Amino acid sequence: MKYLIVKGWLGFGDRLESLKMAVKYAQTYNLQIYVDWRDPMWSHGSEDFYTYFKLINMPVLNSLDDIPADATFFPAFWKDCLNEPVTTDLIIKHNNDINIGLLDKSFDADVVVFGSCGNRFLYPDSTFFANVFRVVDQRVLQKIQYHKSRYPVEQSWGIHIRGTDHVKEKLRTLSVQSIAARITTLGGMNMSNMVVVSDDRENLDIWKRFYPTSYVVSDLSKQTSIKGNHNLDASKLGVSKDELNVDMLVDFFLMASCERMFSTIKSSRFSHEAQRLHPFVKTILG
Repeated sequence: MKYLIVKGWLGFGDRLESLKMAVKYAQTYNLQIYVDWRDPMWSHGSEDFYTYFKLINMPVLNSLDDIPADATFFPAFWKDCLNEPVTTDLIIKHNNDINIGLLDKSFDADVVVFGSCGNRFLYPDSTFFANVFRVVDQRVLQKIQYHKSRYPVEQSWGIHIRGTDHVKEKLRTLSVQSIAARITTLGGMNMSNMVVVSDDRENLDIWKRFYPTSYVVSDLSKQTSIKGNHNLDASKLGVSKDELNVDMLVDFFLMASCERMFSTIKSSRFSHEAQRLHPFVKTILG
């Protein structure tokens, strides 16, 4: 094995979990890694992993074109379509190949392509990942700095009001009431600083009934959708996918900067990964 190609799929929390496992695997086997996030959930054209991030302090592959023509592949079908992004149609057609399982063994091929589908290892200690993962998009960095200059983010509680595909309509109000009640019992009424991020305008409005002075970060959360914002057609919202990505990344790293974090969804990978990366935010942001 010489190269590891990481395809993208699902939302940002899922991507981070998959990328962490891939980074650990590449480090273990000393593989050159390339991250290909040109799938339709992340990109509507030019956006890729490298638009926003880079990997350092480990072997990296600069381009898929740098792979030798005679290289062998696992799964083999990727040899003829390596530049194709993961899509729903591709998963249906090649599910058993795209989902290669956990990255816990070597493969008899020069190039291993990890489709970011299926189960992942979780890493409570993210030190190994923080040593190599960096945010490089200046728009993201500048917006984070802007919010930190206006509000004491690092001395705040971070509130993740998740809606869209994770909340049934009948439970929308109840999910927000539940977290508001929990935060109140923990002393929220005496907590003057709260940073709120949300992907759902209706849920955000419900939250503000309980804590109206919360500092709301999310700029583009103007949609209430059962799809999840990573599945939305951004053009119909009057913004680009790139703008949605920037907005979401600002939300994520500001959440990760807060001293405590809470989410309306216990299983939210977005909030779990923000918590795991909390000790390393300053390093990741450079």
